[in-house]
Amino acid sequence: MRTKVESNSYLTEEQQQVYQLREALERNGGNPVGFLSLLAAVLRDDAWRNIPSGVSDEEPFTDFADFIAAKPPFGLDSTVKHVRVLLQLRHPHEGVAHVREEMDVMRAKVNELLGPDPDEDPIARDARDFGAYARSGGWVFGLKVARSVQPGQGRSGDHSTLVPQRSVEGSTQANKVSAKRFAVMSGTTSSRVMRFYRAWERAATAGVVPGFEGLVPGQDIDLPEAELWGEYFTKYEQSTDRRESIAEQAEIAGTSYTEAMKVAKNPAAMRTAILGDPSTAEAARKALVDRMEDDQDLQLAMARAVTAVPELKRAVAAETKRTDQLEFVRRVATEGKLKTPGGQVIDAPTNLKTEAERHLAAIEHLEDSDPAESVAEAYDAVQQLIAGAIEGDPAVRAAEQRARIRKVLTNTAKSIASVSEVPLAEIADEELIREIAELRESVEALASLITPQKGGHLRVIDTEAV
Repeated sequence: MRTKVESNSYLTEEQQQVYQLREALERNGGNPVGFLSLLAAVLRDDAWRNIPSGVSDEEPFTDFADFIAAKPPFGLDSTVKHVRVLLQLRHPHEGVAHVREEMDVMRAKVNELLGPDPDEDPIARDARDFGAYARSGGWVFGLKVARSVQPGQGRSGDHSTLVPQRSVEGSTQANKVSAKRFAVMSGTTSSRVMRFYRAWERAATAGVVPGFEGLVPGQDIDLPEAELWGEYFTKYEQSTDRRESIAEQAEIAGTSYTEAMKVAKNPAAMRTAILGDPSTAEAARKALVDRMEDDQDLQLAMARAVTAVPELKRAVAAETKRTDQLEFVRRVATEGKLKTPGGQVIDAPTNLKTEAERHLAAIEHLEDSDPAESVAEAYDAVQQLIAGAIEGDPAVRAAEQRARIRKVLTNTAKSIASVSEVPLAEIADEELIREIAELRESVEALASLITPQKGGHLRVIDTEAV
C-alpha cells in the first residue's frame, strides 16, 4: 500500500522542487507545461543532487537514473524510458525563443546525464543484443517470435493483418502478426519462424518460460540458460535447418536441390564416390575447405584427424616448410627486405632482390602441381646470396655476429632463470654441482675477454698477457 504525502511543509527547497516535479509527472501525466518547465528548473538548480538518496542514506544522488527511479519523497518513482518519452513532447510555448532555449538546454543536460538512448544509439543497441545472445543463445530469438507472432492470422493474404493482444494489465497495448508477416518483415521464411515458435511452445508447456498469452511485443523477460535451448529446439527442427541450408547452397551454386538432398540422404554412397573417383574427392576437399572457414567444430575435427595419422602429420610439416620458404623468397622479391639468421631485418642488395624475383617468377609459371623442389632450390639460392652479402659487408657481418651472440645469451639467461626457483642446495648431487661449476667457469672466461673502455666501447683483452 502506498501512502500519499498530503503535507510537504517539512521538505527543503530542493525537495519541494522534486515534489512538484513528481506531482506533474504523476497527476497530469507529464503535461508539457508543468513537467518540462519543472524538470528544467530542477536541472538548472542541480536540486536533484542535494537530496538524500534514501531514508537511511544521507548521501545525495550521484546518478540521475537512480534519482528518476527512487521512491518518493526522494525521487520521481518513474523509469528512464518514461522520462525519455516525455522529453519528446513539445512545450506549448516553445515557439518563444527563451523557452525554446531553456528546453534545448534541459534536453541536452538529460541526455548528458543518462547517456545515449539504447533504442537510438546503434552501438549500444548492438552491444545489448550481443550481450543478450551471449547469455541466453537461441532463447533470445525464441522470445522475439513468441512475443510478436500469432500463427494463423492474415490467411486471407492481407499481410498487414494484426491481432490485438491483451497485456498483463488487461489493456490492449500492442498487436501481434502472423508468422508469414513476421517472416516477410525479417527477411526469412515462415517455416523458420514457426520452428522457433514451436520450440518456445514446448518450453512453455514444460513451465520453463511464460506462455504466448502472457507476452506482448517488445516485452523483456529473464531468459533461461543458453544450454537449455537445445532441449526444446529439437532434432526435428535442426533437421529442417539442415534442409534449408542445403537449399540455400543449391541456389547459390546453381545446382539441383533435389540431387543435393539425394546425396545428403546417402552418406555411404557419397563416401564410395569420394574413395573411387578423384574428381569427386577433389570436389569434396574444396567443399570442406570452404566450410571450415566458418565451422570451428569441423576445423577441430580435421586437425585431430590429420594429427592422428603419422603420414599426414609429416605431409603437413613438409607443406608448412615449403610455404614458409616460398613466403621468404616472395618477401625478399616484393619488399626488398630480408631477415638474417641472427634476426636482423636489412635491405636486400639489388642483385639479391633481382635473383629472388627471377626464382619467384619461375615458380609461379610452373605447370606441375608440386613445386616443392623448385621452392627449396629458390630458398637455398637466396640463402646463399644472403650469406655472401653478410660476409661481404664488415658492418653487417659484425652486427650479425652480435645478434647471434645476443640471442644465445638471452636464451641461456632464460634457461637459467627457469631453474632459479628449484631448491638446488637440497637436490644437487656431485654431477650437477660439477656441471654448474663448469658453466660458471665458462661464463667467467667469456666475461674476462671483454672490458668496458671510456665512451662505452669494448675491447678484447689478451688473456695470455694477463
